[in-house]
Amino acid sequence: MIRTAAVVGAVAVGVTACSGSGDPAEYPQENITVVVPVPAGSSTDLSTRIVTPCLEEELDTSIQVENREGGSGAVGNTYFSQSEPDGYTLVSTTAANAVLPPLLEDSVEFDADSFRPVGTIGQAPIVMVAREGEYDSAEELLTSAEGSRTVVGVPGATSVPAIVVDGLIATHDVGVETVPFDGNGNTLQALRAGDVDAIFVSADSGVTLPALEEGGVEALATAVTEPAPHLPDVPTLDSLGYSDLPYADSFWFLATQPDTPDEIANTLESAMQTCMSDSDVQDQLGEGVAPPEFVGAEETNERLHEAAESYAEVAGD
Repeated sequence: MIRTAAVVGAVAVGVTACSGSGDPAEYPQENITVVVPVPAGSSTDLSTRIVTPCLEEELDTSIQVENREGGSGAVGNTYFSQSEPDGYTLVSTTAANAVLPPLLEDSVEFDADSFRPVGTIGQAPIVMVAREGEYDSAEELLTSAEGSRTVVGVPGATSVPAIVVDGLIATHDVGVETVPFDGNGNTLQALRAGDVDAIFVSADSGVTLPALEEGGVEALATAVTEPAPHLPDVPTLDSLGYSDLPYADSFWFLATQPDTPDEIANTLESAMQTCMSDSDVQDQLGEGVAPPEFVGAEETNERLHEAAESYAEVAGD
């Protein structure tokens, strides 16, 4: 059971304050830093670096991507949340890294209200994967767990896939044993090696989707409520009767601080919309990761708080 510090509430996106240096109408007048609270090479990091050159062109300034990993995103997101709300220290973070640390540790001093999203960068539904041909369906795998030891791998004990499996166990009394690994790559490797019977991972373009295309493993179900457009033949757990699971559409977004002046936030959102609509950026992000349409500040903020409320419920808050 996850320990929670407080209920995460929703706030309006449009909070205005005058802070930082320079005239907001002249923003940006300095170089910008985008903090990524996970290691280099992760889906969040790679996709942020794909979008950054376009943002530099749109904003006519240099942007440095700075990895500050640790504490399931807590290190980088703490640094970001304590920075001046002037538009010069941004963050690219997953919803999970934004909301799970304060549910896990009382000492974490940020929550979903500490982020003012300007747009979604990427998304990846949580998917159940098994060795090819070993199970005919997700139902067979989950049913077999009732009479034998079934081990499911997840990319970290506090990851979104782990939260989904916890919800599956709690809501549907599925008798699986969860084993955490470090990231999607190591989790997939454990499946190929036969160390686990199945895995729950995000369907990212860096690891999971290429593995599914390569073969040897197959997707049995997704944990989102609607079929994933890039996995149209893969049923949802919800359609199989495993409903009321935690929020399982992993996504990551660019954000500034809540007190950032509206004029700066609007400038950033406009640049994001241009870049996320660019065909070259879309192609580099890849099908299934790049949102088919731009997801702006308001909708991203709504999704963030929806995820926060869902995870808080699983945590027993």
